[in-house]
Amino acid sequence: MDEKEAEILLEKSRNKIDEIDDNILRLIMERTSLSKDIIASKKALNKKLFDPTREKAIREKILKKLSDTEINKDKVLEIFDLLAQINKEEQKKYL
Repeated sequence: MDEKEAEILLEKSRNKIDEIDDNILRLIMERTSLSKDIIASKKALNKKLFDPTREKAIREKILKKLSDTEINKDKVLEIFDLLAQINKEEQKKYL
């Protein structure tokens, strides 16, 4: 690959990453917006804010989906732990 091709590839790749980042952010906001519904349901069902069974199931599902990849599984789990934390904090607002 020559320098011009490398520049074009770099620009295209960065643009695609920017697009993916926008989608990730949109999905995080959508995911977080469900917190109000979740806490209302938990209240009606007399369930606790933290559901260890659900958290475990999510982690197992993620690990299964990543099983055939070289992606750092611990880092991906950290991301999902942060997402869960964001949702719990949002849910607390509606307690």
